[in-house]
Amino acid sequence: MLQASSGAVQPAPQFNLPSFNQEAVRHILLGDYGALMEAINRMAILGYCERIAWSNPLPTGRNGEYISVMTRKRTLP
Repeated sequence: MLQASSGAVQPAPQFNLPSFNQEAVRHILLGDYGALMEAINRMAILGYCERIAWSNPLPTGRNGEYISVMTRKRTLP
C-alpha cells in the first residue's frame, strides 16, 4: 500500500486479469507400447502436439497393453 503525505493509507490500485474461455479435449491412447510411441511421434511430426504433452505410458494390467493421455486446450473467440 502507498501512504500519502497526509499520513492516510491509500489502497493499492486494482487491476483485472483477463479471463480465458477455454475448451479442453483429452486424447487417450490404448495399445502396445510401440504402437503408442509411434502414434505420439506421428502426431508430433504432424505438428498436432508435442511429445512431452503426453503422460508416460502406464501398463493397464492387461497383457502388453499401455495407456497414455494428452489434454489439449483451445481458447474460444
